[in-house]
Amino acid sequence: MNDLFNDWHYADTNLLHADIRGSEYDPVDVSTAAKRAKELLDIKTPDGDKYVVPLFAVDEPVPTNEYVLYRPEQDHIGWFDSGFGISGTERFTSCEKLRTKEIGHRLRFWLPEHREEPELPIDESEFPPERIQPSDRLSTDDRAAFFEELKEFVRTERETQRESNWKTYSDIGLDTAVRRNYVSGPFLPIRTRRGKTEGMAYVFQIADDEDDDRDGDIDLRDDEGLFERNFCIVDTDANDEQFPLEGEILDIDGPNVTIQPVWDSVGDRAVVEKILASDEIECWVQELLNPIPFNRRLKAITQVEANDSKRDLLTGNRSVAFDVNKYALPAPNIGLNEYQYRALLWADGANDVVCIHGPPGTGKTRTLTAYVQHAVDKGQSVLVTAHSNQAVDNLLVGDSTRDAPETDTLHAMAQDSETELSIARVGNNTRNPVVDEHYIDRSPGAADVVAATTSGASQFDQNAFDVAVVDEATQASRPATAIVLNCARKLVLAGDHKQLPPYCADESMQEEEMHISLFEYLLNRYEDEISVLLRKQYRMNEEIATFPNEAFYNGELQTADRCREWTVDELNPIMGIDIAGAEQRQTNGNSLYNLEEARAVAKQVKLLVQNGVDPSDVGVITAYSGQVGEVINRVNQLEIDNSRRVDVDTVDSFQGGEREAIIVSFVRSNDEGHSGFLEFPDEGPRRLNVALTRARKRLVLIGNWETLGTVAPHRSPDESCASFYASLADQLQTSDRMVS
Repeated sequence: MNDLFNDWHYADTNLLHADIRGSEYDPVDVSTAAKRAKELLDIKTPDGDKYVVPLFAVDEPVPTNEYVLYRPEQDHIGWFDSGFGISGTERFTSCEKLRTKEIGHRLRFWLPEHREEPELPIDESEFPPERIQPSDRLSTDDRAAFFEELKEFVRTERETQRESNWKTYSDIGLDTAVRRNYVSGPFLPIRTRRGKTEGMAYVFQIADDEDDDRDGDIDLRDDEGLFERNFCIVDTDANDEQFPLEGEILDIDGPNVTIQPVWDSVGDRAVVEKILASDEIECWVQELLNPIPFNRRLKAITQVEANDSKRDLLTGNRSVAFDVNKYALPAPNIGLNEYQYRALLWADGANDVVCIHGPPGTGKTRTLTAYVQHAVDKGQSVLVTAHSNQAVDNLLVGDSTRDAPETDTLHAMAQDSETELSIARVGNNTRNPVVDEHYIDRSPGAADVVAATTSGASQFDQNAFDVAVVDEATQASRPATAIVLNCARKLVLAGDHKQLPPYCADESMQEEEMHISLFEYLLNRYEDEISVLLRKQYRMNEEIATFPNEAFYNGELQTADRCREWTVDELNPIMGIDIAGAEQRQTNGNSLYNLEEARAVAKQVKLLVQNGVDPSDVGVITAYSGQVGEVINRVNQLEIDNSRRVDVDTVDSFQGGEREAIIVSFVRSNDEGHSGFLEFPDEGPRRLNVALTRARKRLVLIGNWETLGTVAPHRSPDESCASFYASLADQLQTSDRMVS
């Protein structure tokens, strides 16, 4: 005990200032504790009639810079009582009266029985390291370049989106866009007004031939998806070469929209002014670009760069620290397995940031829920966020309905009268009825938990929250997550960097370092020490999980007993079908399809339904969007009920989802071994991982395995992930799970 106080000096410490009224603690023998301190340290005050008794921290035997005074003859303890008067007063009271007060609680470690090591729910070897050094540090010049590259990435994404939307519209033209309901309108010009800069703006009203009385009920934001400050494409039936042109939406007022042409991009201004002023023309409007999310990211990057601590975290100019108090470990109210509890412990102990690596079905959201509740119980302000509205709402309410909260969700806790937890959902873009009913229009300032998308979090000031929890963090770009980094003192990032990376508008940048998430970037900067892995999966049959576990997770995943032997009737949990159907290109040249694979998919759908699987529990994943329509046509021709409830979509759309049964159509089939983006060395394995980990009980993989497992002629083995497909095919054949 004396060793703890080798560096403790009375002259450098302060008499405790405290108001001991309020909280009650377990009783402590204060008199014996004070006597023990007196005997061990024998520190007398200058007047010689009192002894100095150092205080420990509230929850661990660590000395602080505070002390109380002890009078052995009266068995009294003295401190500066801030609960009396404006300035407080020095006060003494009997040790007996302090048995259940904070002073007694902080003196308890003087007693041998309280200094015993606590019984831990987890071995100390599972604690996070106290400090993690970066693998490298950026120089001053490199730091400036780093942030400028981030900003340039945002600008490039913004312009790429603008160009992509222009191209899409230009490819189809006005007539096709109107026929496909791709554009809003028709609009009729009703007046002009001064624009926000030099030049005229035009007020249009949406035409409503069927019901002229409906104008007052129309809101172009809700009905047409038009919003102020967005840029749009304006086209007319005037058949003039000046159209389509770019405009900026200045105002929305019911059925009216005010648009100012971007005059600098207009060829013949006089012609445009004449056409838009005519009451004989009709206009259509298509969204071109919403600049607001990009502006928010640029602003956040600038603010993070100006903050020393946040800037140094990103550039590797400081260490990352963890501080675990083993005398006050988290005690969650919901059940966690040993790996989920370890992740909770790491999140609680992190001073700056932690990455929770949650492979499919390992309970990532459950772990985050437990952490959020624990942080709220500690009095911390919490922001929960994700890149999409759907992901935010899932973190809040899970599968809750209006009538029944899903157990162990934040929504269930908020609705429990015995749990003090309030939630405010920022933004009005939720499609979840439970969230809409309970948490929209709540005041963020009065809530324990504030929920928002990464973009929506831009409304909060720097360090407005003690902690921010980012779910699906590996699907959010670094600029988007910079918004969250800016408004919270600590980040808890959760995701799986072995699945698809953030969406990238510029395909040429998909293989670039700028494309990765903040989660993955921090792993590269501080290595795996900053990450904690959830190791037990509850989603899929063990045979389905075998290849992903070995190929992507180093064999570290365990399968829970409950799902180990899940199957659909007597069908094998995993099957490969080797089929040499010819790939074909769509007439517009944008995508590929494979008719033979589509027929094989339909047969497998029918087999699943015949074995009792509801069509809504069947998912079909295609590698190419061109195959989606072919599969839907074949499935809808089957003689089964509710065939349209079979979900058919691309790999990207299925990320985060799961079904009882999944059928995958890889599409590519050619003699040269070309597999396109499926073969990309980085994104290819992630795309395959997503496809393989959606099924619970039955997974069918349909493709030309010779094509998939061959390195394309224009690639070297290092530039290809064909070996993953070859290994998967070999595993299927070895286990007698491949048919031709």
